Amino acid sequence: MRPYWLALCQSCGQALLLESAQEFDDRDPDDLPARPATVLWPQDGRPIAAEVPPVVRRELTAARAGVRSGSPASAVLHVRRLLEAVCADHGVTGRTLFHALRELRRGGLIEGWLLSWAEELRELGNEAAHLGPRPLGKSEAEDAVELAEAFVDYVYVISGKYHRFRVRRGPDKSSNIRNVVQETPAIRILRKSQVAFRVHPYPHDPARTKSRAAVADELGISPMRLLKAVILYLGEHAVVAIAPVEGVIDERALARAFGATRARVAALADVVRIGETFAADVVSPLALPYLPSVLEESSAAASSVFVSSGRHGLELELDPADLVRLTRARTAPIVR
Repeated sequence: MRPYWLALCQSCGQALLLESAQEFDDRDPDDLPARPATVLWPQDGRPIAAEVPPVVRRELTAARAGVRSGSPASAVLHVRRLLEAVCADHGVTGRTLFHALRELRRGGLIEGWLLSWAEELRELGNEAAHLGPRPLGKSEAEDAVELAEAFVDYVYVISGKYHRFRVRRGPDKSSNIRNVVQETPAIRILRKSQVAFRVHPYPHDPARTKSRAAVADELGISPMRLLKAVILYLGEHAVVAIAPVEGVIDERALARAFGATRARVAALADVVRIGETFAADVVSPLALPYLPSVLEESSAAASSVFVSSGRHGLELELDPADLVRLTRARTAPIVR
């Protein structure tokens, strides 16, 4: 018969249920020679999907092993290496991991919220690589490995399943815009709201980002019709000011529009963080429906206005009334 044993790992103290790989007589385990055994419990996590490439699989396996062996730092370092492996597997090499993850986002391989996950894991990996004021805990390592598993599933499993699902359903006749440009959150909101809009592409060089005023000139429209979205804070609460690109936001007037006493323009780090939550290269007011908004009242009278799609090289034209409705914006004189 194959005996089963309860054992205790001498490295980390983990209780184990083992099954011997060989059959032995019913004798005291201490009287038996050393022999191979299979760990029946705890299980080594759920199986890694076949779609995951070997280089990524190795890092995930090593990260799991780090958690089991009681080495949180090792686990987290392998999670960071897993992110590097995913980037390399998609041809993003020769840059820092910080930039490589953003290349994945710009290429549409991950969404903004997934980039935020990856950034947290990257920073945790940096902490694990250096001496710090406190050691990494087991719970942090376990969380990091679980997030890494979800990241891998999204990139290699879920995305493929969704693509096959879309192929089986066939082309969507109501959304030809997706056959022309890669859809952004702002475009998706317009499409699902069945709002009439037009897409206006313009040449974009990633090495030389155009100002909003230069975009107006490129499109051959008045700067008064091209709108910008400015993030401001009323105390600790963020709001959005939507105004013509050449207008200067009057912070006092904006505060009055919300019944507040003071307003301040958000720091660049806050704007970047907000943009990353929805995978935007530039902030589109349409992608911020959860933030209170105010539209410069003179813009509400225009025949149509242009707003960013959330991606350089692409502007969206729509009726200002639809912009007000979708952003739930109030109107007020906020430009001086």
